[in-house]
Amino acid sequence: MAEIDDVFHEFAAAFAGAFRDSKPICFPDKLDRSKLDLTLPSLKIVDAYLTHLHLNSAQLKDEEWHSTVLYGGAYVGEVIRNEAKNHFSWIDYDDYMAEHPELKLMIPERTVATCAFLVDDKGAMSMPLNKIARFIDEGEENSVHFFAQCDIAKAKDA
Repeated sequence: MAEIDDVFHEFAAAFAGAFRDSKPICFPDKLDRSKLDLTLPSLKIVDAYLTHLHLNSAQLKDEEWHSTVLYGGAYVGEVIRNEAKNHFSWIDYDDYMAEHPELKLMIPERTVATCAFLVDDKGAMSMPLNKIARFIDEGEENSVHFFAQCDIAKAKDA
């Protein structure tokens, strides 16, 4: 699992602007990357950015949407891992579904938004990539700050 953890850490860094050659995200000028420091408060910056994407969703290009969901979801997941002291690990969709086939009815296919999950040391699963996609589609009721805050609180109570 350490390998997939490393991959998603790199995706989070790409979202924060660490690499010049990463795939472009939607409206990068609307994301204040200088404030993305893998802390829970930085997710308020991400919420503001996602609000802009939601309000302008008709203008989003598919390829940029994919990299935004992947990199943005990785960033949210890495904030959760950072704040919860790595209580979580990333796991690929195929690997998780092999162990939890009962979830195939709810999550029937591997997509950008479901390609990987965060799993805590008790096996509970969280979907930060899907949360990014839902915010873009549905709006601010899908706050990534609130989402992460809940996962972090559960980890600290465990």
